[in-house]
Amino acid sequence: MTLSDLRFLVASDVFLAVLIPLVILFFGSRHLPSLADLRSLLSLHKSAPSLRHHGNFSLERAYASFTQYTRLSAEAQATMRASYARLGRTGKRVGFAVGYPAKLERLRDATARNAVLADGIAECAAEEYAGRLTPGSLSSRIAGAADLGRVREAMKHFVRDWSEEGRGERTRIFEPVLELLRKVKQKERESMRVLVPGCGLGRLAWEISELGKSVLQLIQSRY
Repeated sequence: MTLSDLRFLVASDVFLAVLIPLVILFFGSRHLPSLADLRSLLSLHKSAPSLRHHGNFSLERAYASFTQYTRLSAEAQATMRASYARLGRTGKRVGFAVGYPAKLERLRDATARNAVLADGIAECAAEEYAGRLTPGSLSSRIAGAADLGRVREAMKHFVRDWSEEGRGERTRIFEPVLELLRKVKQKERESMRVLVPGCGLGRLAWEISELGKSVLQLIQSRY
């Protein structure tokens, strides 16, 4: 084979088409998981039916989250305090100037009060679904997937939907809907059915029912 033939071979599409997959295979084999790793992944997938059968908004996940609210909140606050403690003098002075340490104390007090509510909700759920929900019936995987953010969101719904403090937000969100429904004549209201998707804790649906309408409220989350 002459030098010109070799140059032609290197520059040809056929050569590149053969060479590129071989290069990819060579370097890829260095990073592919071993057979043992693949078996481990498969066994992990098979051993976790609880997570596959209980979604993010399932009753089991919600129950685990409410029962662990106190612990998860304490861990979150410990992280905040540790982060503040690692600040230098300048950072701590700024934090003190804006009242950050005092806010952490108020957060601790508010969390303690919220924990009473969270525990009460968990107890009500355990009574309502007796036999299905007990601390010992939940797998460690579900318990480990507890979602503090969802619990906080549910508590915000309490404030928005049913507290005096949430009146302003309710007015902005609910009043346009209620005002439109009030325009419907009284005789027509009796035959009207209103669907409220994503109903939260039911305040809007309740307000609509007070207008004399039949209401169906839907919510996906068990939180």
